[in-house]
Amino acid sequence: MNIKITKSTYKTKDNKRAIIYDCSSKNYRKKIKTGVFISEEFFQNPKSPLSIPLQITLDKIEVKKQDALNKYINHNWTKVQLEEYLKKGINIYSLEEYVKNDFVKNKNIITGNDYLNVIRVFKKHLNKTHIHFKDIMEYNTILEFKINALKKGIKISSINSYLKKISVIMNQALRDGFVNRKFELPKYIIENRQKEKKILIFDKNKFIESINKSNNIFQLQSISIMFMLIICGGMSPSNLMNYMVINNIKKTDLVGSMIYENQSEFLKFKKSNKGSVFKFIKLDYNKLKIIEIVKILFYITHFEKHPYIFSSFSNSNKVFDFDIEKNNNLYRNIWNFYQLRIREVSNLKFSDAKDIYYNTLNEVKMNKIVSDVLFARLNEKELISHGYTKNLIEDIEIAENKISKLLSVNELIQVIINKSILLGIDLNKISLREIQTPQQFSNLIQKINMYHKDL
Repeated sequence: MNIKITKSTYKTKDNKRAIIYDCSSKNYRKKIKTGVFISEEFFQNPKSPLSIPLQITLDKIEVKKQDALNKYINHNWTKVQLEEYLKKGINIYSLEEYVKNDFVKNKNIITGNDYLNVIRVFKKHLNKTHIHFKDIMEYNTILEFKINALKKGIKISSINSYLKKISVIMNQALRDGFVNRKFELPKYIIENRQKEKKILIFDKNKFIESINKSNNIFQLQSISIMFMLIICGGMSPSNLMNYMVINNIKKTDLVGSMIYENQSEFLKFKKSNKGSVFKFIKLDYNKLKIIEIVKILFYITHFEKHPYIFSSFSNSNKVFDFDIEKNNNLYRNIWNFYQLRIREVSNLKFSDAKDIYYNTLNEVKMNKIVSDVLFARLNEKELISHGYTKNLIEDIEIAENKISKLLSVNELIQVIINKSILLGIDLNKISLREIQTPQQFSNLIQKINMYHKDL
């Protein structure tokens, strides 16, 4: 059996020829379409460069030919089996393959998965198994996607996000040579709606109400997480996963050693995932306590199945220690679950923590440099250039203490502890500070295992 890849003798109306498999052997010949068409201009000038997607497609056709021959010879296929296999054609290089193989090369796993999800959403609402570059280039395809998504009840803000991200993908494809003209979203396809900025003011009484409404460990856990995010500088969920704990006695961080006294410990994390500015938050008794509470509750709910996600027992001031990019599904599942739990007892969401903290910070009177430190407006080089004094350290301490009072930190931590007792978990009797050896940690895990019966 011999299989050649060649062109058909017929041209389409748009001056293209089909690429076919020409199968032949003694007393047998069959021509089978691949489903790929190439412009006549290429055949007239074979040295003209092919687009990257077309070159990939031709490579796939060659691979399929070799695979068919191997199967025909090694598995004693009949000619009918060979024909059926070749008639199935190939998957032309799709947008999904481009995102998986090329687009994500300079992206982290979370970002890559986010953009891959955009392609899947487009496939779903366009009812297509595969989407190709030429599909997205067509105005009607974009319009069809929007209409179908709206019919399915997708929010306009989400549709706008999907459209903007598909534009990012297509523009990168242009730079990578996968398309030969710039993609432009159709005019007015993005709906700009004025969104009222909700000013989030911390309400102690509503927070207490949410704590008291918690009927199980997961609801109380979600409220405890929320409180930790707020009082520890307006953290995001990703901050909670990867913040650093710095011991100032060792002076391992220059900025931290300049704004906090020698005996202090403090948290360090990025103000924004995309930025390079760090926030510094001093650990006092109450912050240490809420971190301990959150870690203990996560030990109860997650240690049995996911022990590898936790920071070492010797690092009691850090809750987690796992790569949220490599374990992206677990990371998302955790936060999606707890976001649902907090909405059962409160109108808050975890992303509100940052606004609540900064709105509270706005109520505190302070000079500009203290404000720059606590609002994290400057990068580390700019902070170092200011030069620090003992008075500045004292001013930062005063401002942070005022924030704690405005947020009623001490009182609310006690309310959380009291509620845990009512739920059958006495947090007063569980302490991570006393754990010094692996055996003591093992004893702790055995102690909290008794709470699994209600999970």
